[in-house]
Amino acid sequence: MEYAGRITVEDVQGKRFQVHEFRGRRFLKRVRKFVLESGEAVRKIDFDNYEVGNGRRLVRIDGS
Repeated sequence: MEYAGRITVEDVQGKRFQVHEFRGRRFLKRVRKFVLESGEAVRKIDFDNYEVGNGRRLVRIDGS
């Protein structure tokens, strides 16, 4: 997997974090992986919304 960049996100309390995106391929399928700066796995819900494994929601900050 190759590093593809970072996305600035914010939780409901206004605390900001960096989500790092990695891209790769598994057989013929494209694979994307998102990881919080602390190393926790992150799931992309849609373009603006992400969820950490513990259920905490994160929202993309404009301009990132």
